[in-house]
Amino acid sequence: MKELKTLKEYLYPEGKKFTIPNYQRGYKWAIKESEQEPSAVEKLVSNLISAFEKSEQNYFLQGVTVNDESNNITLIDGQQRTTTLYLLLWSIDKEYIKDININYEIREDSSEFLNDLKKIDSIPKNENLDNQDIHYFKEAIKQIKQMLGNKINNKKDFYEFICNKTNILYIDIPKSKATKIFTMMNGNKAEMLPEELIKAEMLRVISDSPDFVDISEEQDINKLHHHYANEWKLNALRSRYAREWDKWLYWWNKKDVQNFFDISSPMGLLLEYYYKRNTKKNDFNFNNFRILIDENSEKTKLHFKKLRDLQKSFEDIFDIPNIFNCLGLVLKGDGKKLKEDRKFEVINYFIDKYKEQSENLEKYAKWSLIEANHSDIISPESDKLTTIAYTALDYLSGNCYFVPEAKELAFKQLLRLNVKEDDNLKRKFDFNVCEIGNRSLEHIHAKSKEDMLELSQDDEWTIHSIGNLLLLYYDDNRDFGTKPFKDKRKLYFDLKGKLKSRNLLHTISVFANETWEKKDIEQNKTKFITRFKEDYNLEGR
Repeated sequence: MKELKTLKEYLYPEGKKFTIPNYQRGYKWAIKESEQEPSAVEKLVSNLISAFEKSEQNYFLQGVTVNDESNNITLIDGQQRTTTLYLLLWSIDKEYIKDININYEIREDSSEFLNDLKKIDSIPKNENLDNQDIHYFKEAIKQIKQMLGNKINNKKDFYEFICNKTNILYIDIPKSKATKIFTMMNGNKAEMLPEELIKAEMLRVISDSPDFVDISEEQDINKLHHHYANEWKLNALRSRYAREWDKWLYWWNKKDVQNFFDISSPMGLLLEYYYKRNTKKNDFNFNNFRILIDENSEKTKLHFKKLRDLQKSFEDIFDIPNIFNCLGLVLKGDGKKLKEDRKFEVINYFIDKYKEQSENLEKYAKWSLIEANHSDIISPESDKLTTIAYTALDYLSGNCYFVPEAKELAFKQLLRLNVKEDDNLKRKFDFNVCEIGNRSLEHIHAKSKEDMLELSQDDEWTIHSIGNLLLLYYDDNRDFGTKPFKDKRKLYFDLKGKLKSRNLLHTISVFANETWEKKDIEQNKTKFITRFKEDYNLEGR
């Protein structure tokens, strides 16, 4: 059945509540793809404001598809739009939502947040960092309030326009067709992501209990009681799993997590890496993951537990400073994206080894920085590693600025020394300095043309040696230019300045020198080479 309704007729159905079923994805309309692009919330509110200002007789919204039975309206398509309208009405005046009820089948915290808005006039200050819906509810409210504050003076008239002059096509379908139509509609307009399909499938299979009794087969009151008790248990079970899933989803959507692991998919690496670790195959997709869980409720619960364990491992390698720093050296060391197979190889190794002594991971990071491959690093045979270390030592002993291989090695080794200092403080290193456009090597002693003319040919190589180079952010390097060392030193330690490179502790130790002449460069180079030999087991060679 189809009919055209005003938003007043749609949003205020007497004695009914809106239900968002368990297969629906979380609220995401507040997400902005970029600073320049408006969110879906901003687009909707902007269109309504524009229509209101033009005094349009009627404004039409995209339709909603529902299953309207008894006192419940199940939102099959339109939950994002309906929730946004709810938040818009609250932003105008909380009194306008007191007769609207939105219930999430399995996300109780989301329902509670929306219901609590009826009692308050401002965004709740308590942060629920585990619930993605709530995070984006708050973002949506901020966006709406900013738009209303800038453009709407008479909010009551705007409310009347929304309710009485804004129309929506209302499509009511049978409950038996709801899931099928939801899948078809999402396939036509916005294909569901693999992680969304996997979540829905796992919740469905977990809920497929052999004890469940179809209500059509009830014969007596005892069976009826059993049916409803069992249904309540299954809903509680789905809710618990869904809340946990949403916690993982929220974690992977943090910007620092996405930047560190270099990912953009909502569930990050969790599902793909789980599949690869369990099947030793690279063909991750929804259909193959569904084969893995095998339509078996108990197997699916076990897979969910293993996913929980893998998620905990990802959080640990990100949260434990020395593990984070070792992994960061491998993932971020050269400022480039690792190939996917290499990335999986590295992260998989760290997940398997991080609970053991961290020396294994420090060794892995150290050797990766001089181009040793995975099989050589984990092999007990060290002859090949020694050869690799000697090759690196030869490069680092000469001109480290104008020889590309030597310059890259110098950057990575100076990065390693700075990271090591943060390790000593049990502090996570800021790997932004590794990004292309941020990274730079600075000559400590000035290298202007005038300075170079004063050097003999024997001295010229000293200027470009590892003893005269340190790690900086590129913007700071530009500020230093060709200033003398004493001026660079003064600028570096000027606390009123905005140098980002002051968080680089090894760099600080070099700038702590009172002077920087040829002898200082040579001493610094000797110190560096000695440490390199110690770290790479080349002492006495």
